[in-house]
Amino acid sequence: MTSPEVETALAAGKRSALIAVGAIEQHGPHLPLATDTLIATETARRVAERMPDLLLGPTLPVGVSTHHLTFPGTLSVSERCFQEQVAACVASLGAHGVERVFALSGHGGNLGPLARLALEVDGRIGATEFVPFSDLAAFLEVFHSVSAQDGISPQLSGVHAGEWETSIMLAIHPELVRMHTADAGFVGAFDSATAERLFREGTASLAANGVLGDPRPASFERGERHLTAWVDTLVDYFTDRDS
Repeated sequence: MTSPEVETALAAGKRSALIAVGAIEQHGPHLPLATDTLIATETARRVAERMPDLLLGPTLPVGVSTHHLTFPGTLSVSERCFQEQVAACVASLGAHGVERVFALSGHGGNLGPLARLALEVDGRIGATEFVPFSDLAAFLEVFHSVSAQDGISPQLSGVHAGEWETSIMLAIHPELVRMHTADAGFVGAFDSATAERLFREGTASLAANGVLGDPRPASFERGERHLTAWVDTLVDYFTDRDS
């Protein structure tokens, strides 16, 4: 959109916007560094199609990825820097008359920072309501449930560069997926102790190839189902709060 087009949309009564946040970080030997940003961008586009009263904002491409920094190509900002960037974007939209900003993430590591930002500002940045989807357990459950329909366990579906993420990338950017290099990484239970180790010691402490799951069962068809389930979840969540 051009600036005059945004002005026209606001004058016509649009008062809610959606922004996405992603990451530039390693995704094993088979997926590109921009995986999370690409998935977040496509997810936001599909959500906006379902919620035509939303203004679709940009994807912020760099997130909180400290636990992947031992892998070349990964970029990361501090939690505070990330939160300040999100807050500044929300405040900018609010200055133009946007009353509510929804946020989604393609990177699980951004969800905690988003939740803590929303808590810190008590759900408002200036006069603008800030509504992120920030439930990591619910985020993963969406994809694991779809995987389970085809007999794929949560351990193989994974939490990073496993079946579900690879399936989505096969659905939206197959030209960027190197399935000939795909291999399993950590396929144990991802419990709270494992999560703490991941963020404390880094991804390489769990899997030398940076994969948490097994990408080899991935498919284009299941990637579309993953995306549909994820978009359904977000539309329901945002619609309930868009009033």
